[in-house]
Amino acid sequence: MKTLDISTTRPLPPRRRAPFNEEPGFYEPANLWLYGNTRLLCSQLVKIDAAFGASSHDGNQLNEIERQAESLVLDGKTLVTGIHHTGHQRAAVVPLRWGAPRILVIRGGFYNHLGTNLSEEPFLMARLWRYEYDPGCDLIVSRQEPHAPKSTRTTLVSVDRLIQEIVGRQVPGLLFN
Repeated sequence: MKTLDISTTRPLPPRRRAPFNEEPGFYEPANLWLYGNTRLLCSQLVKIDAAFGASSHDGNQLNEIERQAESLVLDGKTLVTGIHHTGHQRAAVVPLRWGAPRILVIRGGFYNHLGTNLSEEPFLMARLWRYEYDPGCDLIVSRQEPHAPKSTRTTLVSVDRLIQEIVGRQVPGLLFN
């Protein structure tokens, strides 16, 4: 049962009970839910602009997204991407191939993307490279509580915007050092 803040009659934000790599937690200063390796936020963050927008990427565009992601990952940078369409997914599997970390931004709750044990890779193509999501390696970020339903839309401006804000270190309250 949530406690109410009497001054505003809104539910108080949930308290974190364990480190972010052990269970999902709400990071109140940034108004985000986090699960995984939060130290990645201190690394050199990058995004693939070509993966943004609609899911209408053709084969050549998808290959270019993958090539750019590989170049950045092999240069030691941490890729921040989404999972909701093929462009983001093609970028998101590249770190898995090289054993590198990544930050995934999702729309919806962790349990609906990672399964009831928070251990499934969040999309089928990723499961070909790694059987289980690894919170010690990766970080997953959402604006929605862990049990929120997943979005069925493939074009999510809010996900692209949050990716840009994270990479640009512009998320109010999120500590990057």
